[in-house]
Amino acid sequence: MPVVVDVLSEIAKNVAMSLPPVRAWRLRRPRAGVSYTGSIGELDRFAFLGLDLLTERVGPLAGRSVVEFGPGDLLTSGLAMLAAGAARYAAVDRFAGDYGGPEGRKWYTAIEASWPAKYPAVPWPAWLEADKFPHAYPDRVTSLELGVERVPDIGQFDIVCSFQVGEHVSDIAALANATKALMTRGGVAVHRVDFGPHGAWEKYRDPLTFLRLPDLAWRWMGSSRGTPNRRRVHEFVDAFQAAGLIVELHNLEVFESTRIDRSKLNRRFRAMPPESLRTRTALFVCRAS
Repeated sequence: MPVVVDVLSEIAKNVAMSLPPVRAWRLRRPRAGVSYTGSIGELDRFAFLGLDLLTERVGPLAGRSVVEFGPGDLLTSGLAMLAAGAARYAAVDRFAGDYGGPEGRKWYTAIEASWPAKYPAVPWPAWLEADKFPHAYPDRVTSLELGVERVPDIGQFDIVCSFQVGEHVSDIAALANATKALMTRGGVAVHRVDFGPHGAWEKYRDPLTFLRLPDLAWRWMGSSRGTPNRRRVHEFVDAFQAAGLIVELHNLEVFESTRIDRSKLNRRFRAMPPESLRTRTALFVCRAS
């Protein structure tokens, strides 16, 4: 019965989001993580996670160009990447936020203030002033209010990345093709994808409850809301390979204790590899073949 209640509730929210006045109101509201409360944990999650994952997998950013898909309401990760030495940064997001507004300046100045303790071996650049970011640096920062499915020719980048975005993309083949198109020769892509439950489905003991629902019901619940696409790890690997990329999987997190009852899953998930179904998060590192 709780599943039915959640399904009906999610359908109602989706119907509301399909109404232009409601959608316009909702899109004006900030998303998760926009309000800075002074916690170093917030900075780690919304500013430093992307930088740490990139330096872990592709090395120093000094002199390299970076394009990020779906950075969110603010360019916190972009500022951190530039501070770490990136030559330029571009953001591609269907729902771009008020990047240079008052809330953004709180985040940006907090990032600069915490930088020496977080990265003592990497001096903050003399040219970069957080309280003037990003508008004072049009030669280094570009933002496009587009989904990855419609990215135009904006040049190529040494690094293409996204963090907790791939699971919300409507067409993962388009994500893979955009990744390939934007990479320089010898470039690398790093995409972290969250395959776990989101929203109402996080409260269930079985984390795969959201994979039980029929595709039609799932569309009714999320077609206007950007809910997860339910694509699994192997499907992302296939999409990246079809785009001509060599794929490595790193930083896998799994639902260790999950016993998969295939009879309860939606039909299209029943024959999928168990390791793909159990994966909670994964980091895809892609290079041109």
